[in-house]
Amino acid sequence: MVKKLLKFSAYTLFFVFALMVFVPKSSLYYLLEENIKKFDIVISQETLEESLFSLEIQNLEISAKKIESGVVQEAEITLLLFYNSVHLREIKLSSLVEAYLPSKIEELDVTYTIFNPLVLKIEANGEFGELNAEYEILDKNLSLRLSPSNMMLKKYKKSMKMFKKSEEGVYVYAKSF
Repeated sequence: MVKKLLKFSAYTLFFVFALMVFVPKSSLYYLLEENIKKFDIVISQETLEESLFSLEIQNLEISAKKIESGVVQEAEITLLLFYNSVHLREIKLSSLVEAYLPSKIEELDVTYTIFNPLVLKIEANGEFGELNAEYEILDKNLSLRLSPSNMMLKKYKKSMKMFKKSEEGVYVYAKSF
């Protein structure tokens, strides 16, 4: 009985590992690209490179409703079944955003794990400071925790009014969709 259980576990682990390695990552990316076109979001000029567990994408130009919205220098999508992440580096948003927040984002990480399947975790840092966020998928609640930079506090006071300052000095924002 124990032998059969160990054999079943070994086969299951092998299948999961093989699935992670051999899943066509670029095909999944093109499927994602096709689905976001429904919202008038287009990604162009990108170059893809598959590795064992991830997909690396260079020079993404993003436009929304035919308006150039931003450029992402590097993106890495990791699909591990139990843990999935999107890591974006050197993001330059459109100058239209400059009225509300700085347009340069150094890094943005979005992670999803099967151990907490109803929550997306987001971490970012850039000229605005450091941001930690969680999006609860089922409840559609977004909560942000911002440690703003001096530039954000001085230059973007209107945007900072949307946040509430907590006792620890971190600015908090919560929204339900």
